[in-house]
Amino acid sequence: MADFPKPPSKPAALSLPSKAHLVAQSDERERALRQRAEELNELERELVTLREELEAQRVDVENRTRALVESEMLFKNQKLLYQKQFSQLMEQRELTKMRDELHKKEEFLQQTEKRYNEQFAARDADLKKREAWVSAEHERASLRENRRLQAIVFTDVVSYSALMQADEGRTIQRVRADLQRMRTDGEAQGGMLINTMGDGMLMIFPSAIQAVRFSLAMQRVFNLAADGGGLRHRFGIHIADVALLPDGGIAGDGVNIASRLESKAPAGGICMSAVVHLLVRGKLLLPASTTEDVALKNIAEPMAVHKFAPEAILGMEDAGGSAPQVPLAAEERTAPPFAFKAPGGAAT
Repeated sequence: MADFPKPPSKPAALSLPSKAHLVAQSDERERALRQRAEELNELERELVTLREELEAQRVDVENRTRALVESEMLFKNQKLLYQKQFSQLMEQRELTKMRDELHKKEEFLQQTEKRYNEQFAARDADLKKREAWVSAEHERASLRENRRLQAIVFTDVVSYSALMQADEGRTIQRVRADLQRMRTDGEAQGGMLINTMGDGMLMIFPSAIQAVRFSLAMQRVFNLAADGGGLRHRFGIHIADVALLPDGGIAGDGVNIASRLESKAPAGGICMSAVVHLLVRGKLLLPASTTEDVALKNIAEPMAVHKFAPEAILGMEDAGGSAPQVPLAAEERTAPPFAFKAPGGAAT
């Protein structure tokens, strides 16, 4: 059998709230709304306060950031200033150091100049002594007629005064040894020692060839020994008519000229007059030379001279050698440079 739905039950009766109840609910809701509004106002005030605090913090942060940026810029400026001051200080130190070095160099130059002045003064004094000696000998020979053409060789030690100041005893020994060497070799070449003057000597030779050969050989020996501490010498060579003195000396303008030529020679080199060079050219193997006109003290006209540097002398294969050998005259081979006439007429 079919099931049919049951009829709906009778709805319950609806009950409406009373007016008083509705008024009470409305008042309650109004109070809740007012309370909520007050809470919202309070929250708004708090938000405003927070916003003001955050704004104040933001402004403070910006101020601090600006202060930090300014501090950083100030620090950079100070750093640049310190670097500049440091650079200036270093420059001042360098300038001070350079000034001290300049003072030292100036003192050294002053001392060197003083030493050179002393050496030049000593050399001038020595030259004056030589001139006085030559003049005296010339006056003494003026009444005599014993004259002869001779090649004159003057020698001198380079920087003799400075060497004497540095080590007087050793310098004297070396000068003595060199003078003895020159005397021995010069006499072997046919020369004759006339006089020694402290650090130099005066020799004469019968011919210009003998004088030049001797001078080249001696300068080569001395320049080779200079690297080992030997002395350097200057040589001056001239040929002239000289007067023979009874005491074995000589006099004449040629002696003064030879002395002047020696003072013009380079250290370790030779200075010879043009007439000597003309006489030996083609007869001796000569090193390269420089030619110039020099003014000599107390000599009216400039004189043409030939100067031989020590390097040129050392570069010779055979210093003082001949090309070709020229035989000497019998008089030059056998007779001394001067033969004195004794009162009885015999040569001495």
